[in-house]
Parts: sequence; structure tokens; C-alpha cells
Amino acid sequence: MSKFEDLLKGCKRQNSQAMMELYDICALPVFNASLHIVSSQFDAEEIMQDSILKAFDNIDKFQGTQRDFVAFVRRIAVNKSIDWFRKHNKEPFFDDIDDVIFSDRQSSVGEIEDETEYSLEQIMEKIELLPIGYKMVLKLHLIDELDFSEIAETMNIKTSTVRSQFVRAKERLKKLLENN
Repeated sequence: MSKFEDLLKGCKRQNSQAMMELYDICALPVFNASLHIVSSQFDAEEIMQDSILKAFDNIDKFQGTQRDFVAFVRRIAVNKSIDWFRKHNKEPFFDDIDDVIFSDRQSSVGEIEDETEYSLEQIMEKIELLPIGYKMVLKLHLIDELDFSEIAETMNIKTSTVRSQFVRAKERLKKLLENN
């Protein structure tokens, strides 16, 4: 039996030490997923704690690996973060656009096309300057590794809208980096 399976069994029995160890495993990735959306450390921490508690409430139903569990809790956090964002912000997620359907070639994740290299710090700094919808789609897709259909489902929008926002966000980010 793996250490994770032992922790899972302990959590199902309400063992506080096992719960704390599993909490420690999930805390940072779940916190970061939330922080990408709410941009407030305090609120991201609250959402992280609520998300982990919700996962613990449903732990009897969980079957999978440690990676699956972290992804499960992170998904809860992303949903809670988006709900928090909608409740606390008047700014819409996305620009008004016509839905555009992109081919697989056009919608694939590509690197910024030129040969210039940028530091992660430079890229993250420029991402923060993007409109909120662009910023969310980029972070959810590139950092949290959600695919377009998962983002669309989470945000209750069309997949084509997510794709078009991603392409537009990449283009805007590229321009911001070039104008550095």
C-alpha cells in the first residue's frame, strides 16, 4: 500500500495527522490555482481551505492517485475562485466578441513565435497587465493545465470563446513583451 493510500484511509477515518499531511500535499497547488484568479492572497487562502475541506467531506467517494486527488481539489478551488470573482467584480470576464471556431492547428498551444527569450518574471508581469478574461484563460490553460473544454465548462461559456480568448491573449501578451 502506498503512502497516499495510507493517508487516504486515515482521512476516511478522520485521523487528524493524515488529514494534515494530505492538506500539506494539496495546499500549495490549490492556493496557486486560486490566486491566479482572485489575485488576493487572503482570499486565495480562504478558498484553498474551503476547497480542501470540501474534498475531505467527499473523501469517502474518492478513488484515485495522489495526483488525481490534487487535481480534484484544484478543480474545486478553480470553481470556487470563479464564483468568488463573479460575486466581487463588476468587470466582465471577456470582451464582447463573435464566437470564432479555430482549427486544431490554430488553437494549439504555441510558444511566442519569435526567437526572443523572456524570463518567467517578465512574462508573468505582462500577463498581469492583460484584461481579466485573457489573464484567466492564459493562467488556467498554461499554468493550471486545464484544456479549453474544461475552462469552458468551469466558466459556463463556449469552448470556441475560450479558444478565441486564448489566441487573442497570446497575441496581446506577445505585443506587450515586444514593447518591453
